[in-house]
Amino acid sequence: MIEPFKRPNIASVIAHWAAALAMILALYFGYGNGPRQEAFVAHAYAGLTVLGLVVVRLFLRTLLPWPEVESGGSRISRLVAESTHWTLYALMLLTPLTGWIVASEVGCTAVPRLPNIDRLGSSFSIGHPVSAMTYHVHVFLIWSLLALISLHVTAALFHHFVLRDTMLARMIPVLGQRAGSVSDHGRRSHDNQNHCRSGTR
Repeated sequence: MIEPFKRPNIASVIAHWAAALAMILALYFGYGNGPRQEAFVAHAYAGLTVLGLVVVRLFLRTLLPWPEVESGGSRISRLVAESTHWTLYALMLLTPLTGWIVASEVGCTAVPRLPNIDRLGSSFSIGHPVSAMTYHVHVFLIWSLLALISLHVTAALFHHFVLRDTMLARMIPVLGQRAGSVSDHGRRSHDNQNHCRSGTR
């Protein structure tokens, strides 16, 4: 029997794609696209937006549980998927947070200073050992996040094109509507078959 198409709450879907867009902007400006000062500020605010949206997503996930995908799969594969999701959340929190610490350390007045955090070094320069360490941690987290996002996207495409389940479809409204129609059609066909069988007895 084909299971009904289960959609996540719309607020979580919007927060998901908004965070994805903010991360793209943070990466774009983080590579120095545009005037140096303006690019740094844009990068910082995009990162702060990611941080805020992740907090919202975690709140929504606690309040409104995420529906399971209607597909098979081993217990290990489900455990890996769940672990990957929570690691993504952790990186999406820690990456902008370390960036915020760096912005506070270098004294960027255009970015709100992290509350109750004194500068870890006496220098405003990123060349200070402590500031440099925080910066390098931030860069390491960025690359780790990119690697995990690549894995996340690959897994989503694998589910959609190979396993043919609804994991990707429910996150994209157009695909979700199509998957919902297919699911409804499948249920109607299944009901009609049962009705015909009962009528021939």
